[in-house]
Amino acid sequence: MTQQRSTTATRRTPASGRTGRKPAASGGIVPAMGCGAAGRVAPLPGELTLSFLTRLAARYHLTIRDLLAAVTDVGGQQNLTGMLYLDSEIHLNAQARARVATLCRVPPRVLEQALPAWRREEPSGRYGAGPVGRLMRGEEAVAAWGPACPACTAARTGRRVPARRYLAPHERVCARHRYWLLFLPGTSGLPVPLVRCPEVIEAQRRHVRLLRHSPTGAQAFEVARAITGSWWDQVWPVEERAWSARLEATRPDDADASWWKVTARDLITYPETVALARLLASRPLQQRTVTESGGHLPYRLGELPALVTAVAHELQRPWLVHRLAAVTHGPLFTWAHSCVRTRVSGEATAHKALWRVHSAHRPRPLSDLLPHVPTADGTPPVPRPVMRLRGHSLQAERAFDRSLAHARAYYRQHGHLAVPKEDALGDYPLGTWLSNLRTRHTRMPTHQAVALHALYPWWNAPWSTLWQRTWHQARDHSEAHGPLKPASGFPTTSYSLGEWLYLQCTRYPTLHPEQQHLLTHIGLDAAAATAARPRRRNLKAGAEEALAHVRSYAAEHGSLASVTSATVHEGFRLGQWLANQRNYQRTGHRPLPAGRAQALAAIDPWWCPPWHVKWQRSYDRARSTADSRPLRPGSSFIDLDDSLSARWLRRQCSTYDELSEEQQQLLAGIGITTEVARAARDHARTAPKRPAADVEDKTSQARMAADPATPTGPRRTRRAAEPKRPREPRSRLGHRPDLRPGFETALAHARAWHAEHGHLAAPRDTRHDDYPLGMWLLSQRNRAKQRARDGLPPSPHLTEIAATDPWWNPPWDLHWQRNYYRARDHVEAGRPFDPAGLVPSPGTVLGSWISRACLQYAQLHPDQQQLLALIGVTPEVAHARFRRAYPGAPLSNTPRASPRPTVIWPCPTTPSTRASPWADG
Repeated sequence: MTQQRSTTATRRTPASGRTGRKPAASGGIVPAMGCGAAGRVAPLPGELTLSFLTRLAARYHLTIRDLLAAVTDVGGQQNLTGMLYLDSEIHLNAQARARVATLCRVPPRVLEQALPAWRREEPSGRYGAGPVGRLMRGEEAVAAWGPACPACTAARTGRRVPARRYLAPHERVCARHRYWLLFLPGTSGLPVPLVRCPEVIEAQRRHVRLLRHSPTGAQAFEVARAITGSWWDQVWPVEERAWSARLEATRPDDADASWWKVTARDLITYPETVALARLLASRPLQQRTVTESGGHLPYRLGELPALVTAVAHELQRPWLVHRLAAVTHGPLFTWAHSCVRTRVSGEATAHKALWRVHSAHRPRPLSDLLPHVPTADGTPPVPRPVMRLRGHSLQAERAFDRSLAHARAYYRQHGHLAVPKEDALGDYPLGTWLSNLRTRHTRMPTHQAVALHALYPWWNAPWSTLWQRTWHQARDHSEAHGPLKPASGFPTTSYSLGEWLYLQCTRYPTLHPEQQHLLTHIGLDAAAATAARPRRRNLKAGAEEALAHVRSYAAEHGSLASVTSATVHEGFRLGQWLANQRNYQRTGHRPLPAGRAQALAAIDPWWCPPWHVKWQRSYDRARSTADSRPLRPGSSFIDLDDSLSARWLRRQCSTYDELSEEQQQLLAGIGITTEVARAARDHARTAPKRPAADVEDKTSQARMAADPATPTGPRRTRRAAEPKRPREPRSRLGHRPDLRPGFETALAHARAWHAEHGHLAAPRDTRHDDYPLGMWLLSQRNRAKQRARDGLPPSPHLTEIAATDPWWNPPWDLHWQRNYYRARDHVEAGRPFDPAGLVPSPGTVLGSWISRACLQYAQLHPDQQQLLALIGVTPEVAHARFRRAYPGAPLSNTPRASPRPTVIWPCPTTPSTRASPWADG
């Protein structure tokens, strides 16, 4: 495209001097530099250095290449790097800047103040020391610039010479001469007349006022520019007429309409950008946005009607309300999301995120959007392919496409994308990929967010994926079994799903608006949630399920004696259920239904024996052993394969008379009658004691008879062959791995107790949630004191208890510590407390303890004295209370006969550096 009005571009030509030859014109410039033949040439404020040099060369009737050759000449070599374009900028080192200052006859201080890039960089040359210049171009390398207003330039310089200046967004408009100073890549810019667009000039005045009165005006303008830029890239609705009219009013006569629509983006959207920036910088709007969110992160802009209505009203486009309500991505949604998160968290970093414009939302540079750059000599332009979005590599786009294909496969299989983070599709970690995308969903490119939203709208819901999966389960259940019937307690659902649905009904007012909308789809609106009843477990069905597992287990193992509390049968906690039934049967606290007790007795008559279950368990084991061979009580059952069963049978024979009648009947079933038991008992009394070798099997006895030195048995043979390894002393500084879970459980109870009472001075019989916390703390204190008595260092795991309460194991009596906490709670509750004035009275329990503490103050541990000082019992107060309680008694500061308690557990650090363990009450 050839446009004489908008471009004066030249072909791309390397800077002179690249071949190493001296330019022909440089010899004639050196005398002119010395004498200043052209007079003084002053720079424009904010002018580009290369623009100033171009005007300077025109005053000397030279080309810019000739001037650059003279300024960067080093021994006949042009010390200049880069390519010269119409939109280039140059950086000069100190020697080159000195030559330019001499040539234009302007002091360097004035040049530094007028030219922003004058001392921005000190480039390095290719030919050693001397003047150096470096040319550069591009919207990333050179700050935003534009053409200087032609009328203003002519008034300042007296010549109609084009110039270029660094321009801030509010400096793009020359309100005096009504020009928009348009940046155009590959050219020196294009001044666009604004005679037919007075709204642009008025917007510039409002922009200046915004920057003057709002500290976040510049940041708000960048956010608003990203928002209007995203609207510009979309298909304009038929209601949008202002932009079309403004495009036609500002388009040059010889400019193509499609080319001008790309080029004039910032000009056409400038009034809307300024209006939107003024709105976003408004603190009342931000507060209304946070209030409307109700503390929930938004899922779509329709949840914030005040924001959407304000935007539509400020831009004078009522039809925007409907279009913005469905937006779930983009710079405006990101701003609203950050606004809610900023006001909820209140952190400084979150406040910075409110005005951050991510690379995916920034408007694309014009150099990426323009297919070609027009030339001045009439040659056909060379088209350039449209570049991809900056900041997103081709590899990242391909990886997203592959991951999206896996997401489609998962959606076809499950009907949603609420994938747990740890789940994978085959060998691809789909859950991790989606979790990472949810974390940064506001920073994603638009096309990626649109692709995922089209596949599954709730992929980035602001609630947990577990909630979403359970909702899908409830939806599938309602589609398969009909309405959920919340008023009846969800009778058709499973117990867990019914409990979840009832929980959502109880939390309905506090749920996210979109969660309420989803629940409405399955029949749970506000009225149904109010009428919902809790899900009741079907005890009869649960008992039938448990009895089915009991029958299956008994058929597999022959009885129920081997069932322990940890037994799990096919996913069912059979051991815990059977233990509860035995407990109910024995205690009578909750009598079992007659039918259930009969059913259990039919499965195993001895499912709940009147003796300990361990005896029944050993009996079943002995019975299984006796089934394989007959019992021989005359040999003390040493011929049995199971030594534990043999030992148990010998014990039963020795205590046969002490057993109950039912136990004796059970033993008779395996051949242990009264006579057999007496014979076995008599044999055990009269039989000589044999060495341990006689108990070995016959093979071992034969080996011992043949060669007594030969070890018998595979284990003894291996131990005899292997050299003895030195025994390493076991370390008792830490926990065994198998004991660590129990310690963690106890520590959790201790922390919960401390959070409730503020200390760990719990009595021995204290139980927390049915856990014997007092006994556990007592055992930990005893272990710590025993290690201290043995001269051993404290166990590292006890530091976790000390981190919860530094005085969990004081060197004094724990009863004293508990009384101290009672006094501390008395003080913190604001009750009358004056130790010196005998308040509380010595007649009360607390007052009596304070009197004893004051009486024995000199004999107390220093840390006890410090603790008393924290509640106001200082040495002076103790002295005054002692005098009031015992007026005629002498006060002695010497210790009494009772010695000071021995420090068994190391106390915390010095009082000056130790944090108060009761600071939080």
